[in-house]
Amino acid sequence: MAFIVSSDEIKKELTNYSPDKAEEFHRESAMKTDKIFSKALKERSYIGVILLNGGTASGKSEFLSTQLKGKNYIILDATLSTELDAKNKLRQNMKVGKTPIIYSVIPDDLKRAFIAFLSRDRKFSDTHFYKTHSGSRRTLLWITKNYPDIEINIVESSYTLDGKLQSSQIQFDQKKKLYNTQKQMLPPELQFLSIALTVA
Repeated sequence: MAFIVSSDEIKKELTNYSPDKAEEFHRESAMKTDKIFSKALKERSYIGVILLNGGTASGKSEFLSTQLKGKNYIILDATLSTELDAKNKLRQNMKVGKTPIIYSVIPDDLKRAFIAFLSRDRKFSDTHFYKTHSGSRRTLLWITKNYPDIEINIVESSYTLDGKLQSSQIQFDQKKKLYNTQKQMLPPELQFLSIALTVA
């Protein structure tokens, strides 16, 4: 059974936390998540580490619970939406002699993901949605370029006709092909926002 470190679950344990004020607790929960993850790397004897990547409401937690929960891994359930965060997590792994596996979960329809985001109990600004989606894809490109030996799996989430969330892994023969495909998978609105948010 996996040891799961989830920033969303950690938020629930924070003093005075309520879902309608989730954004106010984001930094505090992120700091606590980092501490728990770092401690788990040093103290827990699991086979390996899985880092999840993907914007908010992309289907990461659902994919984790249905496909990864039974693995004997430490799993970080977070967006991994900045290069700095990714660099820190990768260095933490390498310090203890572990090479993580990355699963990037990308929704088949960004509008569908945004509707799911708006309907959640945990409330964040619209900017948070776009930041995490553009940032997580940009970070994945950065990892592909700078850490070519790390295993990266891209998973597309979608809904069945009866409204159930499903996921399917996209296969790639080469990292170069993955890199180029990721560029194409970044929608125009996210390409624009990615540049705008970086400048800001």
